[in-house]
Amino acid sequence: MGRNKLSNEEKTRALTLLKEGASVIRVAAEVNVTRMAIYNLKKAVESLPPGTVPPRKPGSGAPKKTSPRTDKIMRREVLNDPAITAAELKKNHPALLGNVSVRTIQHRLQISLKLPTRCAAKKPLLTEAMKKKRLSFCKRYRQWTPEQWKKVMFSDESTFRLVRMASTTVRRPSDVSRYHPKYTVKTVKHPDSVMVWGGFSGNKGRGGLYFLPKNVTMKGANYIEVLRDHLLVPYAIHECEVFMQDSAPAHRSKVVQKFLTDNNIPVFDWPGNSPDLNLIENAWNEMKKAIAKKRPTNINELKQALTKLWVEMDLSYFTKLATSMPKRIGMVIQYKGNMTKY
Repeated sequence: MGRNKLSNEEKTRALTLLKEGASVIRVAAEVNVTRMAIYNLKKAVESLPPGTVPPRKPGSGAPKKTSPRTDKIMRREVLNDPAITAAELKKNHPALLGNVSVRTIQHRLQISLKLPTRCAAKKPLLTEAMKKKRLSFCKRYRQWTPEQWKKVMFSDESTFRLVRMASTTVRRPSDVSRYHPKYTVKTVKHPDSVMVWGGFSGNKGRGGLYFLPKNVTMKGANYIEVLRDHLLVPYAIHECEVFMQDSAPAHRSKVVQKFLTDNNIPVFDWPGNSPDLNLIENAWNEMKKAIAKKRPTNINELKQALTKLWVEMDLSYFTKLATSMPKRIGMVIQYKGNMTKY
């Protein structure tokens, strides 16, 4: 069965065919509407001047609450402040939106203006100085090839907790209390945790893995012990040419710099707050996802699970990370030092 309504273009086409002598049946088939729609069109043009296309009849629904000008103002405000809510928009513009419900504003933003609510990505805050240093670093190494990046030993520390935060959103029946145990997110004030240091290269894969003792902070003296026991041998076996560490105070201490110099290990002048360039962050995130599924119940189980995950990580994964560096560097340059998707 065909449609009953015609667009202005379809009306023009149908009228042209009728003027040329086509039958109602043929015109209805050509335009893909019902015969009644064509009969109604013929009747509508009888009282109009020749060549006039019948206008669309007014709709039966309620008139639109917002005008094109109002929509334009809402769009401008949301683009200037992406975190603004529909309720705040209504409060900021009482003359324009005073008689418009918050739900209608939300609908207009989401459907008409194509500005739906989305979860914001969490990224480190960068000062202008940090952006400048990131940009300078990337421009200095923009010509490096994937093969050169494979010979870098990437390293960093990360903290793994026994209780990892679950999703903050759930699907709950409307007749069930939001405080029902099944639909609440369980939290612990001070969950047990362990800090891990690790390193890898794209050339040979995983390197050393070290667990800091409980309540021990990484400082220059114990960091040297970590490097001596877990970096020197892997660095040589992996045939690395540069060592990557972030700008943590323990890493930049004079004793650590002397230790690395004495062992002929060149070190990048690393830009601060750059997890998108430190490839080992990706490995840590993958391990945290896996640990959340295993749900160890004590620190020993956590350490065993982490060690097993580290050992089982495939060389191809680390190689893929290392060879992504040229693309990451190009993206930082493109974004003028700002954070990237990585």
